[in-house]
Amino acid sequence: MGLGKTIQSISLLYHLYNFENYKGPFLVIAPLSTLAFWKRTVEEWTNLNAVLYYDSKSLNGRSSCRYYEWNYTDITKSGVTQQCSSLFKFQILITSFEVFHQDVDDVLSFVPF
Repeated sequence: MGLGKTIQSISLLYHLYNFENYKGPFLVIAPLSTLAFWKRTVEEWTNLNAVLYYDSKSLNGRSSCRYYEWNYTDITKSGVTQQCSSLFKFQILITSFEVFHQDVDDVLSFVPF
């Protein structure tokens, strides 16, 4: 029998979003076997939009997810489309530690020190 840790965590994020005016996005790092459960629970208990981010097989799948599913596209300039980095399409990003660690390593490999 569960202790309700998932519901408590999600209700905290929901409270921060609705009552404390922190609009996110929030990061949830969970075991790979529970990612779908986290997404389903967020959808059942709140009106927040959650995104699963766990394609551990390929970097291309995660990069296309970042390009198409993370930010809204700004089309206000005539003839120019660009990603608007301040407007996210989701409030909660759910991923595993392994994928998070892979992406941090990929980002840090491009940063010159």
